[in-house]
Amino acid sequence: MAFGKIGRPPEDRLARQREIYNAVAPLILQVGARRLSMRQAARAACLSIGGLYHYFPTKRDLVLHGLCPEALLRHCQDFHTQFGHLAYLDPQRYMDEGINVVVKEVAFCRPAIYAALELGAESFWEVIEMLLTSTALEFEEKLQQLFPEVGEQELQQWGRAIRRSICAALLDKTVSPDELRDELQMLVTGHVNRIRHEGQTRIDAA
Repeated sequence: MAFGKIGRPPEDRLARQREIYNAVAPLILQVGARRLSMRQAARAACLSIGGLYHYFPTKRDLVLHGLCPEALLRHCQDFHTQFGHLAYLDPQRYMDEGINVVVKEVAFCRPAIYAALELGAESFWEVIEMLLTSTALEFEEKLQQLFPEVGEQELQQWGRAIRRSICAALLDKTVSPDELRDELQMLVTGHVNRIRHEGQTRIDAA
């Protein structure tokens, strides 16, 4: 039996937490995790202090939400729900949409990374490693699907280049979303164009 007000759909708690965290994220970067008060956070999220504690029992839960595995998994699920059908129908567009999601994830994670560094929450590196590895592998798989002739070593080199760009953006808050998007697009486009050029050269030489 479902509880709650009649006619009201069940609340998506994780989505609401994301909204609140996103509203507070600029403050985390501006004043720091230690100096940020829950009252300031509540004002930024347009909530009462009690409403904020309902979603985040502690300030630590709030400022580190951008590194919450469940929240990051939801981003991945949302992406595959919306664009998963393109993985085989249009791999190039799938990669383009994947870049947009990566840019959003970096913006989502970055305030929490700064908070984790400030608070000494070293376990966050495990989450970052998971994010970097899964993202690089996803791009490698799509590139191999587009160009089956590409060797494993070349795919891994390209994946490492993707990792380096994302890692740098996660730790450097001066990197704007547009800059990261352009850099990833150049990595993808440049690599794809080079593979196509080499393939055409082999055909011409045959």
